[in-house]
Amino acid sequence: MIMAPVHVLDRYYLLLTFLITTGWQLSGFAIAYSLKFDKITDFTGGSNFFILALVTLLIGNTFYARNIGQIIWVWTVSMPVVILNSPSVSDKRIGGDNPKFGTSRDIAGIIVWAVGITIEATADQQKYFYKSRKKIPKGEPPNRGLWAWSRHPPYFGEILCWWGIWMICISPATNGSLPSSSRSALYGSVVSPLLTMILLMFGSGLPTVEKPAAKKFFLISNGPNADPALANSWKQYQAYLNKTSILVPLPPFIYRPLPKFIKRTILLDFPFYQFDEDKDGVAVLHEAQEEAEPQ
Repeated sequence: MIMAPVHVLDRYYLLLTFLITTGWQLSGFAIAYSLKFDKITDFTGGSNFFILALVTLLIGNTFYARNIGQIIWVWTVSMPVVILNSPSVSDKRIGGDNPKFGTSRDIAGIIVWAVGITIEATADQQKYFYKSRKKIPKGEPPNRGLWAWSRHPPYFGEILCWWGIWMICISPATNGSLPSSSRSALYGSVVSPLLTMILLMFGSGLPTVEKPAAKKFFLISNGPNADPALANSWKQYQAYLNKTSILVPLPPFIYRPLPKFIKRTILLDFPFYQFDEDKDGVAVLHEAQEEAEPQ
């Protein structure tokens, strides 16, 4: 028996998760105030990520491997904050330390996070604006704004955000006096930004969008239903690939003349992202022709 997803308040569970977060945090504050035990707020803060992931998984009733992976990801990326809030790091009575906020590491972390969130938010807003106002003609790549400097600026921004959070969280290890085990635990939480970067680069991020985007433009120019007016779409997209960094934002006049070796290694545009006309193109055309044939 397959159970249908539960629809609560809105289609994306945003209001529900906001209410859960508010109630969970307020309950922690109430217990801390009543029992004079402030460590409960560390627990409620650190566990909030996992609770939201678990609740939305259960009521959504879509139990795919990626859902389990999401729970693992949510738990892993929360490690810097969870370890920072743990007694072994923050409780001075048992050897923890809490240096005054404003260390060089804090400042650097805030700057990295702020740059990341700005890039991510700006790129998303630009993409919405271009699509809603139809600023990009049909058959052309999104070579405007941040998208002219990076093919995936939101991913780059998100990666920076998690590195910034980690940098802030390790201040007690770099500027405080902690036991070696606590210091190692904080440094070890680097798995949070690393996992995010690995997933976006090799899992649910770039691999899921690079070739599909190339396939789209290839078929616009070469598919069985190709429009002669858009015959140059594939060439325009290839030019866009050649002049636009896959992840790290760079001006096209800097990126375009760089050697292919630099692009494919240091600048992360790895060969397995590439759409091969001789291999992928033939398979895509065969698939499109089968779909176009009357059943």
